[in-house]
Amino acid sequence: MNDSVSYLEFLKFCLNDGIPAPECAKNINWHSLLEFGVKHTISGLFAPTILLKNGKLKREDFKDNKPSDEDVMEWVFEDYRLRKLNQNMFERAGKAAEWFAENGFRNCILKGQGNALMYPDPGLRTPGDIDIWLEGGREKILEFTTKYYNKHASKIHVDFPMFKDAPVEVHFTPSTLKNPFTNKKLQRYFISLADAQFTNKATTPDGKISFCTPTTDFNVVYQLIHLYRHLITRGIGLRQVIDYFYLIRKRKEEGFTEDDNRRLRADMKRFKLLKFAGAISYILHEMLGLGKEYLVVPPDKKEGVFILNEILEGGNFGKYERRIEESLEKTEGHFKRFLVLEAFNFRLLSHYPSEVMWMPILDLKRSWKNHHLEDDD
Repeated sequence: MNDSVSYLEFLKFCLNDGIPAPECAKNINWHSLLEFGVKHTISGLFAPTILLKNGKLKREDFKDNKPSDEDVMEWVFEDYRLRKLNQNMFERAGKAAEWFAENGFRNCILKGQGNALMYPDPGLRTPGDIDIWLEGGREKILEFTTKYYNKHASKIHVDFPMFKDAPVEVHFTPSTLKNPFTNKKLQRYFISLADAQFTNKATTPDGKISFCTPTTDFNVVYQLIHLYRHLITRGIGLRQVIDYFYLIRKRKEEGFTEDDNRRLRADMKRFKLLKFAGAISYILHEMLGLGKEYLVVPPDKKEGVFILNEILEGGNFGKYERRIEESLEKTEGHFKRFLVLEAFNFRLLSHYPSEVMWMPILDLKRSWKNHHLEDDD
């Protein structure tokens, strides 16, 4: 954890202009920092600073801990790799948006390359897949997509492998909540604001590629729900928190009033997100250096420390979570493994009961459905 604290201090320095280099820069292991960055899919945020491309770190700051030639080459390669990946993903996102529009579906790109456009250098966000929200609803969308690929669909999306080198998820809705009563309110919210999302055009810095992305205030609520949902199910990645950092900063740059903040807080309260929003505010302010004047919800230190620990334990979307894996490795039998998973999920019950209490019911329902789907094959 001590190394993680140093890496977070250095990350804060990389994200913000005008602050001095932290003391930890004198003894950071640059290769281990790269491993941390890759684990949390944020390596590109360190690269310009280490390679002296953005002026944040001066050569004299390296005098006690100069990266070796091998360190430099590792970071040069990582910088190049991410830029190439982003170039490809922007092209693919643009083509996907254009193709679906030509086939009668207004759409917008959720998260992903839309978030990259909020970064000071869009080429250095670690890309994921392409999430594209189509207008029309589940039935109409599946009727169209199954003409090309007959994939099993979740409540939110269906995989649509239109590219060999870029996974695509076609969304019927941006997201869902497990609490069915709160989820109904959320779906009405998405529908009420859909038109603005399908007409909000964004363009890459070179002006060559364009696609629609969510409006900023819609994104403030939607991406908070995305973080919340992944905490409940799989785990949050630091990349998604940093996406939110740049989103909130963009909102400040665009201008907002306290009335705008009150409206967003009312939306968050309606979806039972205020406590979680306070935790994310704490991480944005204390850990990443975002000024309090940017925040929609006041920081909640106690909850923020808890959520930060969850992020650091699990890595990107829980892929490095060992607490549950070690228990599952020792457990035999489908039902016993199910109980282990639910017991682990219940660590969140006192924090977010509105969602967690519904998990066993929905997981049992999904498990039963998947079992019968397998029997039908």
